[in-house]
Amino acid sequence: MRTRAAAWGVDLTGGAVRALHVERVGARYRIVDVVEQPTNGTGEAAEALSAHLADAVGRALTDLRQARGGTLGDAVFVALPVFGAKHGRVEVPIADPARAAELLDFEVQQALGSDRESWLARTTAPKPAANGGYWCDWFAQRRELVQSFVADLRRFGLPVDGIVAGPLALARYVDGEWQSQGRRLFIECHRTRTDLLYVLADGGRRWRSLPFGCGGLADAPTVGAMREKEATRVAQQLRVEQHDAHDALFGKLDGTPLDRIVLLGEGARHEELRRALERELDHEVVTPHAPRIFEVTARAAARHPLHDGTALGLAMAALDSAGEPLSLVAPPRARVAARALPTWTAALLLLAIGLLATHFLAVDAERRLRALQAQVAEQTQFGGVDEWDVAQRRAEAARATIALLESDARVARRRLPFPRKLYESFAGGTGRYRLASCELLPDEPVDRASLVFDVDPALGGAVELIRGHLRDQASITATEVNSRKEPSGAFHVDVTAELPYDGSSR
Repeated sequence: MRTRAAAWGVDLTGGAVRALHVERVGARYRIVDVVEQPTNGTGEAAEALSAHLADAVGRALTDLRQARGGTLGDAVFVALPVFGAKHGRVEVPIADPARAAELLDFEVQQALGSDRESWLARTTAPKPAANGGYWCDWFAQRRELVQSFVADLRRFGLPVDGIVAGPLALARYVDGEWQSQGRRLFIECHRTRTDLLYVLADGGRRWRSLPFGCGGLADAPTVGAMREKEATRVAQQLRVEQHDAHDALFGKLDGTPLDRIVLLGEGARHEELRRALERELDHEVVTPHAPRIFEVTARAAARHPLHDGTALGLAMAALDSAGEPLSLVAPPRARVAARALPTWTAALLLLAIGLLATHFLAVDAERRLRALQAQVAEQTQFGGVDEWDVAQRRAEAARATIALLESDARVARRRLPFPRKLYESFAGGTGRYRLASCELLPDEPVDRASLVFDVDPALGGAVELIRGHLRDQASITATEVNSRKEPSGAFHVDVTAELPYDGSSR
């Protein structure tokens, strides 16, 4: 059977959480869903990578998880902020490709200095240099900051399969969409952050992240002189920063012309900013229009998904069958194993189990009701020729049988909604836990059920999440919830629940 090929790219470092759900369709990609939620106002300071994510980011991630939890079982790659990070290029004059990777890695460690153990570093694949040697680009971020970043993502309930530096994810996107032989500049301008990404003719990448964006333009009136003034101000600031970045990255004597300038991010939605950049940079500035390797569904089109290059690059990385060597974390094995399941997803299996349980309950109730109906019919078939006492005994027996029939009908009405509510609450899936078994336990005065859930071992607070799901989504009261870990490493949660029913039908 075919396995699902879809992934989420989540960029949360520019004043908003932007999450794109992308499917792989042969050699192309289909954007099926876009979630965007601003996390701060028009402030000039971007959210530098610090000890913890901002509360507003956490609330946005929680909203994302609650709204799209059913598809978060697909791979989720997140953009890592690069403020405070290091990156560059190293080259070794060696002709042996077998030794190139090892020597390049050594050069990267040397570039990190004496505290290299406190950094997490990744390198691109070695490429032949013009002088006959090999070169690679490298990126490094503080280990403790990466660890706290991942911990916060998981604390807010977002599963993490990969963490990639934002500019490197953006580079993957632009490599697929804009092909040329010259030097290209991509300006991804968000509300509180702007990335300047240079893609060189030999495939190298250089970037500079700036702690300001176009939030003032995003929140300005839709028309009028105020927008033009704000657009000009942002463009002038970008011109100065671009000039300084060019000199720092390539040297003041480098005169290589730019083959193309592309505006992305929130800024690409504002024609005033594009025109202002053309004036300030004295170069044509384009925005995404006709995609080369992407198609956009009607649901996603209204959110301008092609502008979100970093999020798209993250999804592309997650869907790469060869993996993403630039990711600073590896995907949890349990999530990888779960995604290897066929397209009969947990939600569909649960739906089938629920229907089957309802079917057996209904068949059993129907069988009992038909038998009782036949018994009533037989008991009530008497006429005037019968003896009075015989007729009275038959009438009393019929009354008792009818009472039993009514009781069975009430029990059926009470029990049948339970599996229906249960599997309907999981119809969209959760991506974090799934129902493994369901057993009904008839009892007095309250019927109960025994449920077992398979849970992602990396999921924190599974007991309370499942208890809350049953309460809020299925109106099921969990009277006892326990977790257990199998010797195989599998993690389960056992639930004993009361069956909800209308007491008046008892």
